[in-house]
Amino acid sequence: MAHWEFPGSDPIDVFVDLPAGRVAVAAEPVDVTTVELSASSFGWGQRPAPEAQVRFGDGRLEVIGPRRSGLWRGHVGLDLAIKVPAGSRCAVRTASADVICTGDVADLDAHTASGDVTAGTVTGTVDATTASGDVRLDETGAEAHLRTAGGDVRLARAGGDIEVRTASGGVTIGSAAASVTAATASGDVRIASVAAGHIQVTTTSGDVTVGVAAGVGVYLDLASVTGSTVSQLDETQASDDVQLEVVCRAVSGDIKIARAQGADSPVRRSFPALETVDTPKTPPPAS
Repeated sequence: MAHWEFPGSDPIDVFVDLPAGRVAVAAEPVDVTTVELSASSFGWGQRPAPEAQVRFGDGRLEVIGPRRSGLWRGHVGLDLAIKVPAGSRCAVRTASADVICTGDVADLDAHTASGDVTAGTVTGTVDATTASGDVRLDETGAEAHLRTAGGDVRLARAGGDIEVRTASGGVTIGSAAASVTAATASGDVRIASVAAGHIQVTTTSGDVTVGVAAGVGVYLDLASVTGSTVSQLDETQASDDVQLEVVCRAVSGDIKIARAQGADSPVRRSFPALETVDTPKTPPPAS
C-alpha cells in the first residue's frame, strides 16, 4: 500500500480520475491530508498496485490512476482512501469504481459508469451521474443534479432545489425544503414530505406518491392517461396562500397525493381532463 501525507487544515479541492476499484473520501476536522492507495481484488488480486500520479499544490489534490495499454488494455482496479479537512470539495471521474464520501463535504461532482455514488452531508452543490449504479445521499444543502439510467436514487433530506432523471431506476426523497424536478421512464417516484416550491414529476409507467407537509397551501395539477389520480388532502379549506405547487404527469402510472406527518393541508386542485392532454384538435370541416 502506498501512502502520502500533506500538512494543512484548510479545505482543499480533490480531483480523482480512477478507472476502476473504489474511491473513499472522508472530510473531517484534520490538519493533515492523507492518501492511501492499494490494489483491489478487481483485476489485480494480491499483486502490487501499479503506480498512480499523486500531486498536491495550491490547495488542490490530484490522484490519477493508471490504465493498461496494448494487448492488456482495460481498467486497473485500485482502492483509494483519502482523508481531507472538513469543507473540502470533491470531483471524481471513473469507469466502474464506487464513490463513497463521508463527513462534511462542501461540493461533490461524481461521474461513474457502473459504480455507485454514496455520500453523507454535502453542504454545497451535488452533481452525480451514473449509468447502472445507484445514487444515495443523506443530506444536501444546495442544488443537486442526480442522473442514472438503471440505478435508483435515494435522498434523505434535500435542502436546495433537486433535479433527478432516471430511465428505469426509482426515485425516493425523504424531505424536500425547495423545488423538485423528477423525470423517469419506468421507475416509481416517492417524495415523503414537501412544504414549499414547485414539484414537477414526469413518468411513463412508474407510480408517483407525493406527501404534503401540515398546514401548507398547495395547488395540484395531476394527470395520468390510463392510471389513477388520487388526493388524500382536505379540499374544504381553500387557501389563498399557496406555498406549494405540485404538477404530475404519467401515461400508465398511478398518482397519489398524501398527507405527510399525518396532517391535512389546504389544497387547490386541477385535474386536466384526460382527453385534453396532448390530444391534437381536429379542425372543423370546411363549409
